[in-house]
Amino acid sequence: MRRFILPFAILLGVLSTRALAAETVTVVPARDDSMLLNPGKGWVQYYGADKYTKDYISVGYTRWAWSALEPKENEFNWKEIDDFIKQFKRYGKKTAFGVMNVSTGLGQYVTPKWVFDAGATSVAVPDSSSCTGRQIIPRTWDDPDFLRKFKTFVLALGKRYDGNPDIAFIDIRSYGNWGEGHIGMLEAPGIVLTPPENLKDNYFLPYFEAFPRTQLIVPWGSDMYDSVYDWAVARGAGMRRDGILSKWSRDGSECLRAHGHHPSVFEYCDGYDEMKKNGWWRPDLLRNTCFPGGKPSCMQWNPQIFEENRDFCLKLGNHVGYHFVLQEAVLPTSFGSSRPLHLQWKWLNDGVAYLYEPCRVALALLDRNDKVVQRQWLAGSNPKRWVPGESTTEKLNVEFASLPAGTYKLAVGLFLKQSETLPAYRLGIQGRTSEGWYVLYDRLECE
Repeated sequence: MRRFILPFAILLGVLSTRALAAETVTVVPARDDSMLLNPGKGWVQYYGADKYTKDYISVGYTRWAWSALEPKENEFNWKEIDDFIKQFKRYGKKTAFGVMNVSTGLGQYVTPKWVFDAGATSVAVPDSSSCTGRQIIPRTWDDPDFLRKFKTFVLALGKRYDGNPDIAFIDIRSYGNWGEGHIGMLEAPGIVLTPPENLKDNYFLPYFEAFPRTQLIVPWGSDMYDSVYDWAVARGAGMRRDGILSKWSRDGSECLRAHGHHPSVFEYCDGYDEMKKNGWWRPDLLRNTCFPGGKPSCMQWNPQIFEENRDFCLKLGNHVGYHFVLQEAVLPTSFGSSRPLHLQWKWLNDGVAYLYEPCRVALALLDRNDKVVQRQWLAGSNPKRWVPGESTTEKLNVEFASLPAGTYKLAVGLFLKQSETLPAYRLGIQGRTSEGWYVLYDRLECE
């Protein structure tokens, strides 16, 4: 059979193709470089929704003092969390949070006063946010009365929120100042870091037991706990690196232990004005060193940074986490009931991390109005294995059930669950229909 090249446009130039033979066509989708919102990745907005939430934000995030959620023993103020979840759910976004026991800047009691009244030994540390100029904290991180009350609270928190579909992740933010796993800024004699085994058993393990169905994130705080962080990742936790772009952080590589297993989260070291004042704000360092160094799935959103660095932030929004671009697909121009559709395609993961969310890939035949005529799941396609920064080629065979002869559009869609009717994932290519499918070829003949 004579081979020929026949260039033509699909969807008014959205996709370009070149025919390699009468039986096959190679489709080269045009890229879409606009910032895409996708499950399990992207910008994390702190403390509350605003004008940016709908178009740019993936997750809303905040932190609470334990005292705000349990002001009296066994009397819980869940409304704080519930209202925060509702605020972002209105925009179709998930939320995340952490609960702190010690945090300079949050007043006199972050651990509730009643914990000390019940017997936990306290010590005062300087804190200008308190009416007394002091924050009252546990004298030791291993105080048995403190730990008993703390573990009871975590169990109650898990009973209320474990498995909540509107929660993206929960920080294990219960140890150290700001819950970051270190004792920086705690200026009081005798305060020491707890031994690694105590951190694992007293602070991490209660969260794993209380939240078996929710993604947990562990803040990195000290080299002395590296073995505990490894244990936590093996148990299912992702990592977090606060302090990005400061003299205290390197490149976020402390999070690499979670790479390929669970998501990681980056947070800036300070506000935008302070970072600029101290010479820490360096977009090139963030993009070219920190992102490859720690491979985060989520990054803190800062509206000031966005307003002054819009193009940079939009590009970075795709680069954080995974970002799937279909580079090429070789497919037949026709098929029939006795002829499976043989497909080969090449996908680029143009982000820095793997996909950690569930994902199922489907091909669909659409009519001329882009309505699904038939959908088939592709068991041999697994986006969770698409390596960051690399291209992955897959060869697939697809069998469609008997259909009337005619011309169909062939489209691809990525779903969170097989029970869903519409694709959940957006791809870095053009050709998206109103229902979220991406048309690969609009002249597929059924014979």
